[in-house]
Order: sequence, then structure tokens, then C-alpha cells
Amino acid sequence: MNLLKLIIIGLYGAIGLVGWYKYTELVAHPVTVVTVDKFSSEMTVAYIRAMVWYHSRGKLQELRSILLTDNLANEKQIKIRITNMLKHRTSAYIRDFNSLDTPIENIGNWYQNNFDFDNFLSAVFDEVFNKQLSVEEKIRNVSDVMEAYQNLTTQKLLINLNKLKGN
Repeated sequence: MNLLKLIIIGLYGAIGLVGWYKYTELVAHPVTVVTVDKFSSEMTVAYIRAMVWYHSRGKLQELRSILLTDNLANEKQIKIRITNMLKHRTSAYIRDFNSLDTPIENIGNWYQNNFDFDNFLSAVFDEVFNKQLSVEEKIRNVSDVMEAYQNLTTQKLLINLNKLKGN
């Protein structure tokens, strides 16, 4: 019985020593983590284009609500509401973009800096305050404006990514 106890204690001791050896080996040589979720240039463009388009649908729905329920005669107030709505909804996906591992670091900030927001906003206001258009015509026209500005920014993104790849 004493021999069995000594064998078991010796076995536990050997396992413990092997465990400590492996632990010190891992601490001395940390494991490098391979990033598997890094976006390629092509995936970056596809994802950003899709997410911006998706969020644009929500912006258009909220704009429709503003056009149907607010007094458009109060132009200053409407401009403030539309500007705030667009900035707030844009910030949601800008933060999401910044969390991505893409060829361009903080791609959300890059997108925001390269999107011509001031001229876009001016074009949106031109449509919103056009008294000759119905609400649905305004929404359709604003959708076209959004798409045009998004396409311009996507083209800038493609050019930038091609430069990074050396093309």
C-alpha cells in the first residue's frame, strides 16, 4: 500500500513538473495569434458599400417621417433636424467601420473625411424644400443624391486601396 502511495505521488509530481515546464515554455515564447478576420481590399469595399446602403434606407424612412409630420415652413428647424438625424445615423456605422481590421486603419474616420457631407447636405435640402415635389418624389430624389455621393466616396476608397496594393 505504501508503494502504491509513493507511485501515485511520484506520478502527480512528474505531471506537475511537466506542467510547470510547459507553462514556463509558453510564457517565454508567447503564441502569435494569426488574424483570420482581416478584411481584404475587395471585402472592405463590398462591406462598406452594403452597410452604407443599408443605413441609407433608415435615413430615408426617418426623412419621410420628418417630411410628413413636421412644418416645412419652419426651414431653419427642419434643416437642424435633418442634419442631426443624418449625423447621428452616420456615426453608428462609422464606429462600426473603425472596429474593422481593414487595409486602411480607422476606415470609418477615413470614410467620414472623404464623404463630401456639406455638399451632400446642400443637395438634400434642395430636394426637401422643393415645393413642386411630393413627399415620395423628394424621397426618391434624395435617395438618388445619397447614391451619387456614396458612389463618389466608394470610388475614392477603391483608388486609395489600389494605391496601398501598389496598383
